[in-house]
Amino acid sequence: MRTMIIFLVFVLHGAAQLLFAQNLTVEVRDIEKAEGHLYVAIYNSEENFMKKPLAAFRVDVKDKVLSIPCQGLPAGSYAISLFQDENGNGKLDTAAFGIPTEKFGFSNDAQGVMGPPSYEKCRFTFSEDTTLVIHLK
Repeated sequence: MRTMIIFLVFVLHGAAQLLFAQNLTVEVRDIEKAEGHLYVAIYNSEENFMKKPLAAFRVDVKDKVLSIPCQGLPAGSYAISLFQDENGNGKLDTAAFGIPTEKFGFSNDAQGVMGPPSYEKCRFTFSEDTTLVIHLK
């Protein structure tokens, strides 16, 4: 009986966490071609930004607007970078001087000068249900 009560407490606790968990949805707009993959990276510190993501994943691009649920993130400060890999080679293609030839974007639609924007420009605080819109450039 005691084991059953402990089990029920854990089940109810887990259900309560799911009911009250925050949801982050990343909405990606301005996709010109509905093809290839979208690579998404989520960072939680300036030291790791553009080096070692907290989470990274790939999404098939099947429409010109994507709505991507990101579950399991605790409340905190984050930055997101993403790019559309149109040719399927798994990397962001660049031309002379490292200028990207494939579409990319950052949280807050941040832009850099002669490279990616800073973590501070991309940083957003996540503490409640949030839909973050990123426009590909």
